[in-house]
Formats: sequence, structure tokens, C-alpha cells
Amino acid sequence: MATGRYQKWLEPENLLLLQGWKRDGLTDEQIAEKIGISPRTLERWKSKYSQIRQCLKMGKEQANFIIENELFKKAKNGNVTAMIFYLKNNWRDKYNDSQLSPDELKLAKAKSRKTNAEADIAEYKAKVLEESGSSGVELLNEYLDKLDTLSDKEVKQDGTKADV
Repeated sequence: MATGRYQKWLEPENLLLLQGWKRDGLTDEQIAEKIGISPRTLERWKSKYSQIRQCLKMGKEQANFIIENELFKKAKNGNVTAMIFYLKNNWRDKYNDSQLSPDELKLAKAKSRKTNAEADIAEYKAKVLEESGSSGVELLNEYLDKLDTLSDKEVKQDGTKADV
């Protein structure tokens, strides 16, 4: 019976090598090339063999910690760009580029959700019209009008849910 190439990569020293490659910043595609397999094969190995998936995940986490530590050192040493990046990503409530107040931000998010929902509805209406003719659209419009009325009752002007 033929043995798979993956077995070699399940050995502890080769798992450590995979982890090191990931820690050094290699992409999955580059790692697959080094192993001599396709990126798709590496994806299958990752989903099938938890040891391979875990060592690659651990290598990536190590790389992230190394980079995070270097960023923090630069910020502590007065690198303004590093300071800004660090604060924007680690203290978002206080340091963000938004000119909106928290309430205005909630309202903008609610409006965005509503706009996206309306676009989805329009797309669905067009699809129904294509497939079933006008009678299907009339029925859909009736149903959507009821939903719209209900949702208007549930959402206040500030974008928060009303007590129904």
C-alpha cells in the first residue's frame, strides 16, 4: 500500500520546520512550494490533519507576537507613526478618524443596514419579476410593505430598537 507524502510532514521535526516557515512570514503558497505540493493540497492537509493546521497556526501567532512587540518598542521609543497605529488599533473608542459622535455613528450604521436591506429587496424583486411575472411581484410587494411597516415601528429615529 502506498503511503502519502503528508506522513513525512506529520513527523515532529517537519512540523517544527513548517511552524518555523510560517513564523518567518512565508505564505501558505510559499510553504506548499517548498514542500513540493500545490497550495490546494496544503489546504486539504490542513483540514484533514490537525497537527499540520495547528503548527501553521502557531507559527503565524508567533510571527504576529514578534511584529506586535517590535511595533510596541518603536512606539515606546517615540516613533509617532507607530504610536498612532497602536492607539488606533488598541484604543478605538478614543482614537479613531470618525468625526461622528457615538449616537451619530449608531444612526449612520442603522441607515447603512437599512440601505443594504433595501438594495437586497430591490434585487430580489427583480429576480421574482424575471421568474414569475407581475403577479409574483405584487404579492412580494404586499409582503415587503408589511415588513417595512413593522421594521419602522421597531426602529426609533436614532437607530435603536423601540419597545414594541
